[in-house]
Amino acid sequence: MDPSVSPLDDNELYIIMKNIGDFLKKNNIIRVLPDDSLSEALGQLSSSHDAAFIVDENDVFQGVINPYYALIQSTSYDGNTKVSRAVYHPPKIHASDTLSRISEMMVTSKIHYLPVFAEDESFVGITSARRLLSLMKKSVEHIPLSKLLVGKTRDIIAVKETATISDALHTFQNEKISKLIVVDSHEKLIGILSYYDLIPYLIAPSERVEKGNDKVKPFEKLLVKNYMKRTLAILDSTAPVSEAIETILEKKMGSIIITDTENHPVNIITTRDILGLLKTDSDKKEVKVTIKNFNPAHKIILDEFTEHVTQHIMLNEWYERAEIIVNEEREGVLFHIAVHLIPHKGKMIIFERETKDLPELLKNLKEMLRRDK
Repeated sequence: MDPSVSPLDDNELYIIMKNIGDFLKKNNIIRVLPDDSLSEALGQLSSSHDAAFIVDENDVFQGVINPYYALIQSTSYDGNTKVSRAVYHPPKIHASDTLSRISEMMVTSKIHYLPVFAEDESFVGITSARRLLSLMKKSVEHIPLSKLLVGKTRDIIAVKETATISDALHTFQNEKISKLIVVDSHEKLIGILSYYDLIPYLIAPSERVEKGNDKVKPFEKLLVKNYMKRTLAILDSTAPVSEAIETILEKKMGSIIITDTENHPVNIITTRDILGLLKTDSDKKEVKVTIKNFNPAHKIILDEFTEHVTQHIMLNEWYERAEIIVNEEREGVLFHIAVHLIPHKGKMIIFERETKDLPELLKNLKEMLRRDK
């Protein structure tokens, strides 16, 4: 979060800080077995940030299935894939954790439902972003939404209603997002397209008939306007954060769209943005980047990888900080990158690769980090 956007102060945190048992969900948890199919698991969810919790026959927790990681971050799975292959290992929340840490884990992992464990590491239930929002609503009545917009540097990502589903899927994958704002030919807001709403068609692809057209077309060739939602949550930037929370909870939506006086979308406030108010400076872990002879043209891809490493150490409580050492030789002929993961105690973990293909190198390093449990 941008420094100009102050998180809740100690007194405000104290007001909403409760034992996690007060908002722990123990019943009606979506559970799936390791041998269940991905289509069976995802079919029980209601948004891209939801999660189905994988347990074995003895009710031992194995991990989660989440649309963001199973479909948006990866293109390797289909509806028949067993959930054991697409499992994601989320951060562990313990009954003694603060709301600040729980919020940080949700923001970093991009999952709004996380498992909760007792001190003996037994699975006791889950907690959710919606429960955190309910707790903090009264404490953010004095904060306007404009404060949350200050730290948002990413341009709003929109798609035309006449774009194809193929165009939208490309944007979802390229930008690593789960929602697209839909505009008309005058760039005015008319709807929102959620990746989640496309999942039934993606995991069981078939040809569809476009509305008003008797011709059968592949799903990817159909138009965005036929799959977007016109029911939106819209607020002015002067509205208090508490009103955004109330709207999100009542309408069961994950985001608020900010528009100007002519109904042009200017920004979007997500649940993750609001949860960021619970973060404290002590939550941040340092990732130091050392660069030698690196072409500035590669900065964007390196920044994205740095964020990936940051997320990795934030989700693994045993790591204290990380260092990334980048060396480019002979003007891009050879790249060497080493990632040093420094734990609170014990030996440093090092992952490194050297190759002529920078994107492939970073992909390999990400895979190595994924296997680091």
